Amino acid sequence: MIVQSEIKDKKKAILRSTLELIRENGFHGTSISLIAKKAGVASGTIYHYFTNKDAVIIELHDIIRKEMLAAMFNNAHKKEDYKTRFFKGWTGLCIYFIDNASCLIFIEQYNSSPYFKMNKKKQGKIPVNKFSEFFQYGMDNGFLKKMEYNLVASVVFGGIMNTAKYHTNGQYKYNDNDLCKIAKIIWDGIK
Repeated sequence: MIVQSEIKDKKKAILRSTLELIRENGFHGTSISLIAKKAGVASGTIYHYFTNKDAVIIELHDIIRKEMLAAMFNNAHKKEDYKTRFFKGWTGLCIYFIDNASCLIFIEQYNSSPYFKMNKKKQGKIPVNKFSEFFQYGMDNGFLKKMEYNLVASVVFGGIMNTAKYHTNGQYKYNDNDLCKIAKIIWDGIK
C-alpha cells in the first residue's frame, strides 16, 4: 500500500523536476522521459498523477500563480493604505522572482506560449483575479490614473519581471532600497 506522503513526495518531485528542466530546456525541450529521469520515477508514474505534460505545466502554473498572489498580497498588509500595499506588493513579488528564478523563467515562457492563449480564451478577455481587482480598486478610488488594466499590468509586471531578471542574471544586484526606488518610479508613472 502506498502511503499518502509517498504520493505527495513523488508528485512534488515531478513538479520540481519539470520546473528545473523547463528552466534549462524550455517547454519543448522538456519531455516526460526527462522529467521521469530527473524526478527518479518511471514515466508511467507521471501518468498516474497527470494525463500528459500539458497537465504538469498547467498545474505548475496554478501553483506558481498562487505563490505570486501570496507574495504580492501578504495578509499582514491588508489594513495598510493603498500606496503602502502597492509598494510592499511590488517589492514582495519582485523578491519572490529573485528568490525563485526558475519560476520567473517559467512564467515568462508560459505567458509567451499557447498555454497562456488557451487559458485567456477560457477565462475571457481580462480574467478577473486579485491582481486586476487590486488595480481596478486603485483606479476606482483615485489612487491610480484611470486606464485599461492591460496598460497597468504591462508597466507593473513588466517592471517586476525585468528587475528580477536583471538581478538573477547578474547584471545588477538590487538591495531592498533599490527595489523601493524602482517601485517608486513605477508608482509615479501610474498614480
